[in-house]
Amino acid sequence: MIDLHAHTTISDGGDSPRALVAKAARAGLSVLAVTDHDNDAGCSEAVDAGQKEGIEIVRGVEISCDVEDLKERGYRPGGRPTMHLLGYFIPEADNALSEALADLQYHRANRNRLMVERLNELGIEVTFEEVEHEAGGPGAQIGRPHFAAVLVRHGAVPDYQSAFDEYLAKGAKAYLVRKLYKPEDAVKLMLESGVVPVLAHPFTLNLELQELERFTDGLVVAGLAGIEGYHGDWPEAEQGPLRSLGESQGLVVSGGSDYHGDMRPERKLPGGKHGVTVPDEVIDRLREVAGKLPAAGAQAER
Repeated sequence: MIDLHAHTTISDGGDSPRALVAKAARAGLSVLAVTDHDNDAGCSEAVDAGQKEGIEIVRGVEISCDVEDLKERGYRPGGRPTMHLLGYFIPEADNALSEALADLQYHRANRNRLMVERLNELGIEVTFEEVEHEAGGPGAQIGRPHFAAVLVRHGAVPDYQSAFDEYLAKGAKAYLVRKLYKPEDAVKLMLESGVVPVLAHPFTLNLELQELERFTDGLVVAGLAGIEGYHGDWPEAEQGPLRSLGESQGLVVSGGSDYHGDMRPERKLPGGKHGVTVPDEVIDRLREVAGKLPAAGAQAER
């Protein structure tokens, strides 16, 4: 069994990289990709744990992309679109992608402190240390869900959703714009570093299949190599059209549980919410793609 989409405490998961790998080994996985949001800092720990547990760890990441202009580009999303791009086989040596991820973390840290200041100006006496503790302590990646939990605890809002609606969602009182890459730029950045780019959970773009095909056509031109058609949040049958789309575009159809540990307990490891099975041969196809990239990572040459 393989699972090519999982998160740790480096981003918004509930398990440390080492604990995640141990769980994956106990679950009988032979390959696990560690794909934290905008951060590859947990990959080395996971690889080390994988060597001890006898499980192959793929160094990965999941980058958030800017798709706020979809309507301006003639698309008709059925709801607010979000897009994430998975990257597989990040080299251990310094590379353009890892440098870009470090820059994203720098901007994220500044944004988080400014959001604390904004909340203070609004009369809510939260501290950066509180939010940092909520995220897992010093060095943990802080996101808006951690702010939401602190706001609820302070009694500023009755629940998590209200925290987003009133303070944290785009356009809300304490929202600050974050640095994001355009989809095509993110694809090219990965390719420059020998990393295989795969479109994550395409349904969250909220596009009808015909429009999704037009959107992914542009990414294929940029160098997109794969698309998730086995994501644990949707029944396997519902993702059939995604798999057909990917195959028609010559993409590797990948997938995984999108495991987040206790942060999203419905997402089981492996299989996710709906027990989806990712074919074992997917990792071989991704490795073949990586081996053809100019800066192919050593891990892909195993």
